Amino acid sequence: MHIASPFGIPFRLHWSFFGLVLWIVGQMVWALGWHPGLVVGLIGAFGLSLSVGLHELGHALAARRYGIGTRDITLYPFGGVASIERMPEDPDQELVIALAGPAVNFVLAAVGGWLWLATSSSLAMAFVLTNLVMGVFNLIPAFPMDGGRVLRAILTKWMGFLPASRLSVRIGRVFAWGFLAGGIYWRNPGLLMVGGFLHVALNAEKARLIDLNWQRTTGSAPWWTTESTDSTEPPATPPSAWIVGR
Repeated sequence: MHIASPFGIPFRLHWSFFGLVLWIVGQMVWALGWHPGLVVGLIGAFGLSLSVGLHELGHALAARRYGIGTRDITLYPFGGVASIERMPEDPDQELVIALAGPAVNFVLAAVGGWLWLATSSSLAMAFVLTNLVMGVFNLIPAFPMDGGRVLRAILTKWMGFLPASRLSVRIGRVFAWGFLAGGIYWRNPGLLMVGGFLHVALNAEKARLIDLNWQRTTGSAPWWTTESTDSTEPPATPPSAWIVGR
């Protein structure tokens, strides 16, 4: 469902996102009672949606700085997805784009902290904690999360795009299994959802890397998979991907 187009970028809500809203409201109604729980739950759901949406907008605007457009931003229960038209032309640009999302969360946490100091509102503190957790969580080096993309960008400068991507996928797989195990142990559906999503995303990335490796062996690989022969010029990264935030 399309809800807005800030900076000309369509924002959409996936139907499953409303399940998250109902869960948050339900938890608050259970804890606080019908009327106060409904109000607090809706405010909390709005604050979370705002944080995730601005996180993804940070990715999109950072990409625009390098002349890369964003087709749309979609909010899911596990987070947001900004679909950019192509990946940047060098690892440093991918690094900036990946870090832009968590940076937005830390700025929002600072704004929330100022509001808490001014009002002592528990909702303001919840907003602070939400954004701090979101910012730190996204920096975990689990590809294709932001931290995993940061890791790949750094590794690409030293070993080239394909080897860096393969290593990032392996590391991401370890974290995905860790999220699933943690979700089962602590009975946390959020960790289970993130772990499942990472496995699906990593399988898609692995299949793409196999295809790119085959193209390179047959001499038909895209220009961005070719390793640079100039040590002063880092190899480029691919022209299409999803930037994921939570």
